[in-house]
Amino acid sequence: MKKIEDLNVDVDTIGASGKEEDLYIEPEVFEMGLGDEDVHITRPLHIHYKITRNNENMHAIIHICGQIDTYCSRCLSPMVYPVDLTLDTQYVPAEDGMPDDLEAEREDQHLGYYRKTLMLGEYIISEIIVSLPIYYVCDSRCKGLCPICGVNLNKGPCICKRPVDPKFDILKQLKIHG
Repeated sequence: MKKIEDLNVDVDTIGASGKEEDLYIEPEVFEMGLGDEDVHITRPLHIHYKITRNNENMHAIIHICGQIDTYCSRCLSPMVYPVDLTLDTQYVPAEDGMPDDLEAEREDQHLGYYRKTLMLGEYIISEIIVSLPIYYVCDSRCKGLCPICGVNLNKGPCICKRPVDPKFDILKQLKIHG
């Protein structure tokens, strides 16, 4: 498999007892689909899927487990973001006249369409992208960087002098005389 989008399951291979498989997707195969230069996958992602069949309707449960190496948005330190996602979706036969890109026709994560194959890879990459945070934070208590000198405030205070807003001078006087 050269890219995650290549993960497809031929419907004819899904028998009455269903189909179940464990896969390990190599980092370079998966990382291409993410399209983010600050997000790296250094170890294979584990994907377990089970597909059951009810006549022409397919039910897929997919579990994705792994980790993403990235940087904290506050302090810029390297960090690991865990990926542990369970997807549950139904696939129904595509209607006549639907475009070739059936995954684009998906209106929610719980209902997809197929012709001869289930395009699991496209579904998986789109759901992982949607599940990732906009900002990665190493710790909820992360203090970030000093906006003036750039010191990582998690490692200690900075020594730069911050300009004081003159509106707060009266409060400083109260503290000194109070």
